[in-house]
Amino acid sequence: MGPLRNFELKQHKFTTSYVKLQDAYVSESNMIGGWKKIGYVMNTTTNFTYAGDTEDGTVAVTVGKTDAWNATSNVALNDCAIGTKWQLDVAGATNGNSVTYTATTPNCGEALTPTFSKIGK
Repeated sequence: MGPLRNFELKQHKFTTSYVKLQDAYVSESNMIGGWKKIGYVMNTTTNFTYAGDTEDGTVAVTVGKTDAWNATSNVALNDCAIGTKWQLDVAGATNGNSVTYTATTPNCGEALTPTFSKIGK
């Protein structure tokens, strides 16, 4: 497996963990929680600095959280320059689920992380 495919799998694992923890928290509290509140921890890696709502804060599901999770590149990755950002927003759902997730992939990152936009779907 090449390093870029390995990179994509790691990104998917990190965001999938966040989504599972957030879904569980929403089910229990009917609130969207910050990283500490839901028990999510993500350390900086060689390739990325992870951020978003890392504190204990909560908001109502109806309010949602913009930029609840993000990864900013610390190195150039293919066509993506240093500082390129992948982002995940959380909002109240209208389809019967508790929340929906909107993943924003930078244009340069679509080939690098083709499944990122499917996170939480």
